[in-house]
Amino acid sequence: MEKYKKYYDLIKAQSHIFDKTQNCKIGQTWEYHLCPVIRNAIMLAIDYGANKDVVEVAAIFHDYADLIDMNNRNEHHILGANLAREILIKDGFDKDFIDKVCLCIKNHRASVQLEKNSIEEICVADADALSHLDNVVELICWRAYLGEDIKTANQFVKNKIIKSYNKMSKLSQNKFADKYNAILKVLY
Repeated sequence: MEKYKKYYDLIKAQSHIFDKTQNCKIGQTWEYHLCPVIRNAIMLAIDYGANKDVVEVAAIFHDYADLIDMNNRNEHHILGANLAREILIKDGFDKDFIDKVCLCIKNHRASVQLEKNSIEEICVADADALSHLDNVVELICWRAYLGEDIKTANQFVKNKIIKSYNKMSKLSQNKFADKYNAILKVLY
């Protein structure tokens, strides 16, 4: 974390601003989505032999455009890659590193099926999906906060978990199959 503290601080601060705009408890997005994505991405990078620095920086910035403005949601993967590119260029990173980080950000989304051509891209996308498996309770609470009834909230979360798991690489699906199956047993 110390190596990229500047980026952690930037994204954490922006996530707190985002939470205020969403009328959420401050720290919710940081604690229940961004930190798990970063932590899982680093873990997967180590387990899968990926470039840990590329994966960590991409995971830090993966939802940056979304945090700036929810209207970016549909294109946040593209806009976020562009924003990260600008920051990394300004900070003197080499083109190859920046290109790899930006591809990871661009290809992390579940709802946009883009081919992942590197283990680093797989690590970031799988970590994003895994964060939903890690935070089922938070997803349920979020849907309740939005005013959904239990049946509707349950169905949303179940669909989110299934979509997230199906987004993962076969390698990660095998690694986290027990967690996935346990969650589906709880959701009806």
